[in-house]
Amino acid sequence: MGFFKKRLFWKFFFSYFVLVLVTILVMAFVIRILLPGIFGSHMASMNRLFMRHGLEDTGHMSGMGAMGGRMMGWSGFFTDLFAIFNQIIYDAILYAILPSALIALVLSVVMSQRFVRPLQQMTQAADRIAQGHYEERLPEGALAAESQDELGQLAVRFNRMTAQLEQVEDMRQKLIGDVAHELRTPLTVIKGSLDGLMDGVLSPDATTYERIYRQVDRMGRMVDDLQELNRIEEGMIELNVAPVDARQLLTTLVHTVSVNYSANDVDLNLRLPDTPLLVLADEDRVEQVMINLLSNALQFTPSEGQVLVGAERVGDMAHISVADTGAGMAPEHLEKVFARFYRVDDSRSRQAGGSGIGLTVAKKLVEAMGGQIWAESAGLGQGSVFTFTLPLA
Repeated sequence: MGFFKKRLFWKFFFSYFVLVLVTILVMAFVIRILLPGIFGSHMASMNRLFMRHGLEDTGHMSGMGAMGGRMMGWSGFFTDLFAIFNQIIYDAILYAILPSALIALVLSVVMSQRFVRPLQQMTQAADRIAQGHYEERLPEGALAAESQDELGQLAVRFNRMTAQLEQVEDMRQKLIGDVAHELRTPLTVIKGSLDGLMDGVLSPDATTYERIYRQVDRMGRMVDDLQELNRIEEGMIELNVAPVDARQLLTTLVHTVSVNYSANDVDLNLRLPDTPLLVLADEDRVEQVMINLLSNALQFTPSEGQVLVGAERVGDMAHISVADTGAGMAPEHLEKVFARFYRVDDSRSRQAGGSGIGLTVAKKLVEAMGGQIWAESAGLGQGSVFTFTLPLA
């Protein structure tokens, strides 16, 4: 019994088989109980039928005696007829049980396999996924998910889950490769500088130390950004959402970073509404997003270029934008620019020392505050516009 209890196939099989057998037995029992009454209810019709076909007694009796004899004769006739009819029913049921049981056996096997096969396939697929084969999929059938039964819908959702697991695994592998690639450049510079110092090729002056420090600082910022991104994706950051005057916040930020813009000969301008623009957001996180966007704009805007910071009300949201007259982007980069370590201009980005995940962090922060962020560009050399939204207070 333990073997059968552990096998879903046998549970389905016995359930179908017993169901069919019980149905047959109940049908036979009901026929046996109802047969006398049904037979008696049709006796009068049968009597008329027999008389019509000349089976009546033409005997030699007369009067009441003849009628009584005829009644007694018919009574015995119907008793014998019922016994024969009853035996016919029993024989029919007996002969029907064996083929019915065989058909029930076949149907039980077929239906059990039909229900168990998808579950067996799912078990095998789950085992392969547990071994790291995330490309494993189940056959879904030709029908749409909403037109399938529960097992078909389960297969669709199982495949959707494995596709997401495969995507997560691909992202994990890509992240490991990207981190290793990003760390290799500063480590190579540091190692080369230290080798030069030990061999006496480089002099221990401020320039050499500054070069080493800049690479160490770059790795430190990369680690900080990775930790920040990890906390955001795991939902471990706490947002102090409160009404914030975006107009005042942007004015302060522009004044703070204007020194760096002036040093690079890039004009930084503001286009803000005349009245306060209150948004529901975390002020520190909005400042973090804006610093990232402003640094990114400065990095890709040449000398004598311009950067415009704007804000406006659009429905129940505030749209905050950073537009530059810099290098711009091709259309295929607009969606990918927020991915981890994605670089539109790889050589220039590495030379500037960016971590490669600043825009990813900005996107996660904006979405955590209930907004959206996107990039627009007319093409290479046509500048870029980064816009994000925040709900109005």
